[in-house]
This record gives sequence, structure tokens and C-alpha cells, in this order.
Amino acid sequence: MQCDQYSIINSHCKIIKYILIIEDSVSLGNHVREMIDKYFSFRCDIARTEIQANEMIRCKRYDLIITDVYLPDSSGNFLGKLVSSGLRLIVMTASENDDLRSGILTLPIIDYVLKNDAKTLVDYLINTIQRLNSNRSTVIGICDESKTSRHVMAQLVKSQNLPYIEFSNGQEVYDFIVKENCKMDVLLCDYEMSKMNGLELIRHLRHEYLACELPILAISASDKPHLTVQFLKAGANDYIKKPFGNEELCTRLNLTLDQFYANRRNRALRAELERAATHDFLTQLYNRNFFFTQIHHITADAIRQKKPYGILMIDIDYFKQVNDTYGHPAGDAAIIHLAAIIKNTARTSDYCMRWGGEEFLILIPHTTASELRKFAERLRSAVEKSEVCVVDEKISFSITISIGGAVGLNEIAKEMIVEADALLYQAKKAGRNCVKI
Repeated sequence: MQCDQYSIINSHCKIIKYILIIEDSVSLGNHVREMIDKYFSFRCDIARTEIQANEMIRCKRYDLIITDVYLPDSSGNFLGKLVSSGLRLIVMTASENDDLRSGILTLPIIDYVLKNDAKTLVDYLINTIQRLNSNRSTVIGICDESKTSRHVMAQLVKSQNLPYIEFSNGQEVYDFIVKENCKMDVLLCDYEMSKMNGLELIRHLRHEYLACELPILAISASDKPHLTVQFLKAGANDYIKKPFGNEELCTRLNLTLDQFYANRRNRALRAELERAATHDFLTQLYNRNFFFTQIHHITADAIRQKKPYGILMIDIDYFKQVNDTYGHPAGDAAIIHLAAIIKNTARTSDYCMRWGGEEFLILIPHTTASELRKFAERLRSAVEKSEVCVVDEKISFSITISIGGAVGLNEIAKEMIVEADALLYQAKKAGRNCVKI
């Protein structure tokens, strides 16, 4: 099976940018517009009457309509006309009438919200708009043997601005995700299927993906006792009993999506924090903290294999003069320039670090004094022949570096650093722009 055998349906997905608020209350309408505009940095339009709304919709394309149910000049079929025009709707009302609610929820709208208080309403609308835009790149898998059931779920998924892909049994989903390594973000999965039922599919998928990586909503019409618990223990994020209402499926799906997006943001933030803890902000090379958290692995490996490692200490010559002559932005440019040359000169197995200020350290596993000297000379020559350019200041200048290096099997890396640092000092005393190993 190949990924391209299954087409992702996404032609209905649009970015939500142009919004029309239809609300006869001047204070509430203005407040909702002000808060949405402030959060998303775009301006919503407002209509106070049905006639005004119809004219605005005729003259401009809107990605989302947020509308009250009752308007002063209501014709009685305003919502129906909006829906038949293919517009995306969020319906808001102050009425808690169950019949009205049931009637509205039969329409293919995004959602229905009560106007209990302004803050709750605005928070809901902002969260929904944010989710609708995030949904455009989130692929939903719909797995059910019944074509009718798949169609019902597809219509609900489409209303939420979500791309989707359909499967008729669990084996197809498993092959698509695991064997072909194709992308899917959330799975809606029925229980009763002839080829790998929903419970078996979830168990297999959980061997490969955590619940936060691939959320699964299990669906079933079965009356088997304890089936809900079995699904949840197997790894389903949620369980929905057939027959379900449109509102229930949309609400559960949206809660799952909110959690999915929160997990994704948290993973990105954690990766960013981990990188910040081990990398220098200016050069993006490793920092001193990384060195001291990893060095014991490298020294232990060197001693075990009896293959020496090398440490180079590198310092920019006359760095203070660079700052005094050209300014601190030029000093930063020189540090970034040197870091780039170090990265391009070093092997992928070498560890390149900004040690502090204008000083750098390179740790080279499995090397000899002769190899270390050749590497250091190649680096020194590359820097000497290069030119630092400060584009904003329209200036350029040259720099040189001094290098001290030590090779050995010392279990205590700090002692190697002290030795390399002393040799760096000798290189400075010898006139700079030279190497001492």
C-alpha cells in the first residue's frame, strides 16, 4: 500500500481572517470585535440587522460569520440562508431553549454558544478561531466500515476546517501509518470492523505512538460491558457511544485537538529550553554547560578504547581593539564569523563550543598530536584569510586567532583544559596568530 492511494481531502480548508459579527447589541458587538481584533491583529466587521448583514455578505467574502439568532428585522430563515450560501457559522444566543438548540445543531455549523457573559463568550470565540486556523494542517483519519457513518463524521470534520482521510477498516489504517509511515494527526476509529477491529488497531498503534503523539477517539454502537474501559486501557484518548449528537462529537474532538495542540506547544517549548541550556545564543555552538554534562562519556570512551582525545582552546587576538575601533556589534560579528569557520572546519564527530567571551573550545575525539596540530593550523589559516563583514555598518575587517592544544587520555578533562589554556597563553606571548600543541 502506498500513501498516495489515499487522498487527503482539504479543499474546504481556509484560513480564518475576514470575520463578520452580526449582533444587534451595540455594546456586546463592539466588545467582541475589539477583543478579537486585539488578539489576532485584524479588524472584524459588524452588522446590526439582517438587511445590513446581507448587503455586507454580498459585497465581501467572509471566512467566518459570528451571528446572533434573533435580529430586529429577522425574516425567520436567516440562518438557513447563511448555511445554504456555504458560509462558516458560529451561532450565539441568549436563549437556553432546548428546542431552539436542537434545531440549530441540525445545521452544518461550527458551533453554538450561549451569551452567558461577555468574558466567557469572547474567550470561547478567540479559542475557536485560533483552533480553526491551526486545524488547517491537522489531518484527521476517519475509520469506519460504514460509508454512511464515514460521511456523517466527514461532514462534522469539514465544519471544523480539518483535512481528513477515510479508511474502511483497521488494517488499512495500520498499514498507512506504521508500514508506509504516512502522516495522520488524530484518528476517529470505530470498533466493529472485519479487518482488525478498533480495539486491536489501538493496541497496535500504541506500540508505535504515544497518546500525545497520535490521539485516538474510539467510537462504537456495541453494548458490550466494560468496552469503554477496555478502549481507554488500550490507549484511546476518549470514547464516544453511537448514536451520538453532532455537538457531542464536535466537542469531544475539539477538546482532543486543544490537548493535542497544547502538547505540541509544550514539546516545542521543551526542545527550545533544552537547546538554550546546551547552546550559546549568539553562535548556536554548544556552551560550557553542555561540555561538563557530556565530557565524562567522551573521556570514558577514550580510556576504554585507548584512543586519546584532543582539546583546543582558541582566542581572538586583540579582541578589545575590535570593539574599541568598530563597536560592540562588530565584536559580535567577529565572534559569529569565527564560530562559522570553526563549524565548517571541524568534523561532524567534533564538539565545538563557545567557552566564553571571544574564547572557544573544540573537543576532538580519537586524535593524535600530529593530527591536532594539522587541524589547528588549518583553522588558524582559514581565519587569517577570511574577512569579517558587518553589513548594517558597511564595514569589514580581518581577525587572527591564537590556539593552544593538548592531547591525552586524562580522565579529568579540566586538567587537559588547564594545559591547553597554558599553551594558548604561550601562543599569545609568542606573537599571536600561531598554534602551540
